[in-house]
Amino acid sequence: MEDADGRRARWWAALRRTPVAVWDDDVTDWAAALTYYAVLALFPVLLVILSIVGLTVPTAKPEVIDRLSQAAPVASRALLRSTLVEVAGQPSTAWTLIFVAGAGALWSGSSYLSVFRRALHAMHRISADRPVWRTAPRIIATALVLISLLLTTTLAMFLTGGLARRLGRALHLGTGPQVAWDALRWPLVALVAVALVLVLYRSGPRPSRPVRRMAPGGALAVLLLLAVSLGFAFYTSHVTTYHRLYGSLAGVVVFLVWLWLSNLALLVGAQFNAELAKPARRKGADRPSPAP
Repeated sequence: MEDADGRRARWWAALRRTPVAVWDDDVTDWAAALTYYAVLALFPVLLVILSIVGLTVPTAKPEVIDRLSQAAPVASRALLRSTLVEVAGQPSTAWTLIFVAGAGALWSGSSYLSVFRRALHAMHRISADRPVWRTAPRIIATALVLISLLLTTTLAMFLTGGLARRLGRALHLGTGPQVAWDALRWPLVALVAVALVLVLYRSGPRPSRPVRRMAPGGALAVLLLLAVSLGFAFYTSHVTTYHRLYGSLAGVVVFLVWLWLSNLALLVGAQFNAELAKPARRKGADRPSPAP
């Protein structure tokens, strides 16, 4: 049984090895590939959200567009908002948009997961070559889980605020329910972010799938995602380099760089898990690795 000092030393050694492993394993290239599919999947998901809002609470659509735009870096918000307004104003029925955008999101999300799966297998030095009839159903099912979790969480975040206000008025509680919901919102967002990361990490090889093996890298990835978002927002707000270099394209470039850094944060967390697993793999080197 490993004591606390041994565990701390092993974690510190894995953390020191992680930056070198990120470089050696071309993790930045994997992050670029993930960014491509993330862009393809992002707008269909946002369109599904807007279509559902239009069916349930049509008057809330402008507010939802504003809040979705706030999630992007400052330099990209105007671009994202104008795109969402244009897409939301297309003369199509909501159900048609939900079907078409949902199919596009599922295809792009499955492609994203396929790349993520190959990256995780490469980190663990385990072959990712498996028959398509074994991997495809798992990838599609995981994509459905991720998209469903993302949709339900986003809709709940946007639509339940008004419900809390109406509840406070109906029960004569004033702003109490709204204040309570505002206090609970961000811890819930953090929990959902952890859940999304763990679902992503489940696409790795079988030895890496237990929660106790995914949790350290998942926690690191969430912290890095927060640092990336805050740090990049501060940088783009106070440094005008992107505007001088790219002019009117600065918003697009900032958005893509932010997505790339976010995917890199996810992969760094996964690489940390792979480095933590190395001592265990050395101890069991004489035993064959179970098939993923």
